[in-house]
Amino acid sequence: MSGFVKRRPALNLKGTRLSRKGGQTIVSSGNPSLDHTFGGGFPVGSIIGIDEDAHGSYARVLTKYFLAEGVVNEHALLLATMEEDAKQLLKQLPTPVEDKHSTDKTTTQAPESMRIAFRYNQLAPVDAEQKPSTVLGHSFDISKSMGVEKLAAQDITCWNDDESPANQSDVASFQNPHYASLLSCIRRKASEPQFNPTSDESTKNVLRICLNSIGSPVWYDSNFAEDLLRFLAVLKAIVRNTLSVCLITMPLQLFQHLDDSCLCRKVTNMFDFSFGLEAFGGQLEEQTNPAFKEYHGLLNVTKISPFNSLTAFHPITRDLAFKLKRTKFVIEKLHLPPDIADDDSHNRAPTMSCSGAGSKSKLDF
Repeated sequence: MSGFVKRRPALNLKGTRLSRKGGQTIVSSGNPSLDHTFGGGFPVGSIIGIDEDAHGSYARVLTKYFLAEGVVNEHALLLATMEEDAKQLLKQLPTPVEDKHSTDKTTTQAPESMRIAFRYNQLAPVDAEQKPSTVLGHSFDISKSMGVEKLAAQDITCWNDDESPANQSDVASFQNPHYASLLSCIRRKASEPQFNPTSDESTKNVLRICLNSIGSPVWYDSNFAEDLLRFLAVLKAIVRNTLSVCLITMPLQLFQHLDDSCLCRKVTNMFDFSFGLEAFGGQLEEQTNPAFKEYHGLLNVTKISPFNSLTAFHPITRDLAFKLKRTKFVIEKLHLPPDIADDDSHNRAPTMSCSGAGSKSKLDF
């Protein structure tokens, strides 16, 4: 029996491509630097979990990137949230812009430009946005909102717990009716045939599921932990068996005050990829530390699964930080600042010398 297996042809899905690392069909999160951190993109059929920052503001920015990328690629969208109006959140999606960076700018710089730290010439760019030729997604300007007419032409489903009908099996499985209603909405949307509106019906389409701030205090009840884990298990089965990709944001820092001390670890095990956003706002130690003065927080990669492969992707470094600029959200490698002595040290006399010229010292010889 031959050990060779014929590779199946790639799916013809708009906004996707085959990963060079695992051969998986991947999509972009909408943020090039986040895609670069996880190997170029996220596989179709995976669940991405984000541990929200204290106020959830930075996690909401990544949510908008995820949805905006789906709008540009004409993917079907399902947005679920109980923290705010889903339609108002859609009106705040960033607008796509043309990438003005060029690979020629990175190659025109001569290696001799760095004469002292010449070894840094061989290092890869810190931000993946500096290499647009290898970026899967698009560039967005978060300072400008996407037009309403662009959203009107898209296949978008919003869930705000508006008492949408739920399956009887889902109602019997959950004590909290919110999970049953949301799961029934996801099940109906995922079971519908997803086709690209601008292509023929033979071309299938990707469904992007975005669950904003699941597990916040508005979801709490006496059976919160069991309902949440059961919901994630059923959701993972739905996403695995459809052309879907799911992004979930959760305030995991609030779960530490619950009775189940292992709930955070159990929830993380349900994700295929997960990371946390640790903002510096209100933390005096991080704000005064010179290593963090250029950043707004740290990005902690907590899980990268070997999705349909034997080995998982290993990033070059996990020391990552993020900063929110006026027009974009950037993730970079955390670099320590140069150790520059105080100005008065330049005026001091040398304490060790090999000659007797100048000022005398006990160490002169």
